[in-house]
Amino acid sequence: MKKIILTILILTATMDLAYPCSAIVLKDKNQIFVAKNFDWTYREGIIIKNLRGINKTAYYTNTGEQANWTSKYGSITFNQNGKEMPFGGMNEKGLVVEMLWLKITRYNIDEEKKYVNELEWIQYQLDNFETVQQVIEHLNDLKIYPIKGKIHYILTDVTGESVIIEYLNGKPVAYKKEANTCQAITNYSVFHSEPYKNQIKGIRKNNTFPAYRYYQLEQQISIIRNQSEIKEADAFDILRKVTIPKGDFKTMWSIVYNIHQKSISFFTDTHKEIKSINMSGLDFSNDLTYFTLNQNELKNLNQALGVLTELINQSYVSPSLIHMGFDERVTQDISRHQFLQGKNKYSIFADNYFHFEISLPMEEDEQTGFLVVMDSEQSFDNRQEVTGGYLYGKIGKGTFIVHIYGLKNSKYSMLTFIDDNKNRKLDFDKKGKALEKYATFSNNIFTSERELNFSNTSAEFNGKNAKISVTWKK
Repeated sequence: MKKIILTILILTATMDLAYPCSAIVLKDKNQIFVAKNFDWTYREGIIIKNLRGINKTAYYTNTGEQANWTSKYGSITFNQNGKEMPFGGMNEKGLVVEMLWLKITRYNIDEEKKYVNELEWIQYQLDNFETVQQVIEHLNDLKIYPIKGKIHYILTDVTGESVIIEYLNGKPVAYKKEANTCQAITNYSVFHSEPYKNQIKGIRKNNTFPAYRYYQLEQQISIIRNQSEIKEADAFDILRKVTIPKGDFKTMWSIVYNIHQKSISFFTDTHKEIKSINMSGLDFSNDLTYFTLNQNELKNLNQALGVLTELINQSYVSPSLIHMGFDERVTQDISRHQFLQGKNKYSIFADNYFHFEISLPMEEDEQTGFLVVMDSEQSFDNRQEVTGGYLYGKIGKGTFIVHIYGLKNSKYSMLTFIDDNKNRKLDFDKKGKALEKYATFSNNIFTSERELNFSNTSAEFNGKNAKISVTWKK
């Protein structure tokens, strides 16, 4: 099977929600900072102090063997989905790992390896490694069997090396930068971002657009090169330039990691005073503790961390994962596992949720493909996709494989076609014959646009029938 990637990715506001975030690694001879804007639709979260010397096991997401390990290092992490599933953090050795959404992610789920999910991957690196180089050397030890997110990662350490790690075409790819070389990323892959490094011709000048935010970050890197010293305030200023202040997706947290001082500073959209926590003042051998992000009462958090219990953990996990489309039973199961850390061959997620794999055969080069997967009559009428279930862009010749993660066993509709005239619509002639190649889950043949509805394009799916190879009709 020929491996290909999107050569152009075109998104529409009505058909596809953006999943923005921005991150940058700033370096000079004396300082290293990681600055991150967490842009999302849900704001509640906590900081967790994770302990060293703890035996851990990945949550059971599928048949195969869960990874298990003992944490070598303590860490501070930013979490919405509970203990062991952070969005980012720093360990006591100065390794920082952060993540951002990447739509074209395709994990190595079919490899015969022990697995973690996409957020446990972050905690695993913080628990086990001191440097970027160590992470890269062990990159192929595990596979990712995700719960929902399509993400890529940016990491740095006390040596000044940094790396962006992406899972494309089922394989991890590392884009490494040496010490004193800054690095930035938003929500396009490195390959798709680099054309916008020095120019913004043809892109929307709006911070909701990944290419524009990437351009802004790269321009700030150019300015920083001429400064004699980088300060924490500079990092926060850069984050403000790529902040999304309002809308469905907005900047909820802004975080700056100071690698050499091993300190973390942040503020949130509702509580804008900068708070700080210093790693050197924490005991990572005792007391699993946490702190709520959205508050202004205390600026130095070292003495304000409270005991994290499973009940408190669950109170954050449930609303966050329910917000992402999971039911209450799954959130309880995940939170319970995060505290028990047992190895088993069952989970509510594995029994009730699945991952789609949809193969699109592209017979010619540079054809424009359209794909949308929907979960109800209402979503079909609005052409509103499930998370990760939309594709529109030019695709190279070969077979393009789309993964959609974390869908509940249920009925789903698909409409995919080769959009020859690029109007994002399957066209019919006056006699009702389709003018473009198309396919649906139902495998029906349509003679008019009226027949395109949820019922006529859908089928029931679970983990046993979730691999689809499209057969084009016309």
